[in-house]
Amino acid sequence: MLPIYLIFTAAFALIAWRNLRASLLLLIAVLPSYLLRTEIFGIPTTLLELFVVTFLVVWTVKFLGSRRLQPATNPATERRLKPAATFLPVLLLLIAAIISIFVAPDMTTALGVWKAYFLEPILLFFIIRFEKVNASDIFKSLGVTALVLSLVAIAQWLTGQGIPIPWDIERRVTSVFDYPNALGLFLGPVVSIGILSWRQDKKFWITTTALSFVAIILAQSEAAIVAVVATLIIAGLTNRRLRIKTIIAVFAMIVAIAVSPWRGFVIEKLTLQDYSGQVRLTQWSETVDMLQDHWFLGAGLSGYPTVFEPYHQATHIEIFQYPHNILLNIWVELGLLGVIAFGLLAYQVLLSLRGSHATEAISGQGLLRRLTPRNDMLPIPFLALLTTTIHGLVDVPYFKNDLAILTWILLAIIFTYAPHTPPAQKKN
Repeated sequence: MLPIYLIFTAAFALIAWRNLRASLLLLIAVLPSYLLRTEIFGIPTTLLELFVVTFLVVWTVKFLGSRRLQPATNPATERRLKPAATFLPVLLLLIAAIISIFVAPDMTTALGVWKAYFLEPILLFFIIRFEKVNASDIFKSLGVTALVLSLVAIAQWLTGQGIPIPWDIERRVTSVFDYPNALGLFLGPVVSIGILSWRQDKKFWITTTALSFVAIILAQSEAAIVAVVATLIIAGLTNRRLRIKTIIAVFAMIVAIAVSPWRGFVIEKLTLQDYSGQVRLTQWSETVDMLQDHWFLGAGLSGYPTVFEPYHQATHIEIFQYPHNILLNIWVELGLLGVIAFGLLAYQVLLSLRGSHATEAISGQGLLRRLTPRNDMLPIPFLALLTTTIHGLVDVPYFKNDLAILTWILLAIIFTYAPHTPPAQKKN
């Protein structure tokens, strides 16, 4: 397969050389291509990584030495969020990831994780920050991918074909992925994007959002469903015009669940009292025990299964690659410094909303009406990241090739469209 992958990579390089922005949108549209794996000189890689490296090389050759780099600006305000605002948390994150390579039991595997989950996505983050790529086009690329993934998933459910073992027993669709929750993790934030972007291209986004949500249901990814619904509720409650309607809708939903025959099932799921929830509670408890001895450096990149094994008492439960909780995932992989870095990054995201049109959009000036490329894009990636974070309370929303890049793409859009608000002058 390597020769075929190299042909695809050469074609992508040609596209990138002729039209860099088109190649970036294509790269975003083929994020699931990380599933196509190969080796070059004995070094594991994926088709997605070949594309990413090619894009980075072409961008460097074409632009790095030929022009003065300036961050892209919000076209509505022509003001910038200073790069220094994000430099510190990103630098701390890279330092934590480098340290975690040496902490890891297997440095070779850790190095592969480092380049795929941190180095390459962060480099793409800075390029998107400095390139004036229309956020709507990026969302459209993600939407195209979601549409294809959803159609494959629905075809799986209709035919019963192509569903990997053991998910075929329950007919839980996976689309092109190896397991159902991978589909939910990718489609969840895209559904949030689609709901907020539907006025830009009604037919496309209504179709994509509807089919994506159907695919999530067919994948039986309850966490993704809850994450999308919770995001919409939060968006509605923070919008003055939608607040009353949202409260009524939430009340009606609670009543419907209370009188339905699925009441017990829903309560078990939400309170983690079912088997899946009990597995996670057990895993989290044992992970906390592990972190008591490894609280500072964690287990290193991809080192959790090895370091966790002596602390694993519930032997009837398999040892997973990650603890399935966003905070614990970061802590065991990157140590305390990684937790601090992600915390600072999240703080910068929240600061980016201050003093921008996004604050007005979320607080009551029509969240679902004012989202256009010429006005303000902040609420869309922000709420998409919120969906990812909520899902991450019980899953792994970052440590996967496509999700890592998706996260940094959304962050790049947020910081690109965030105006720099100078501190208020002191009054005499």
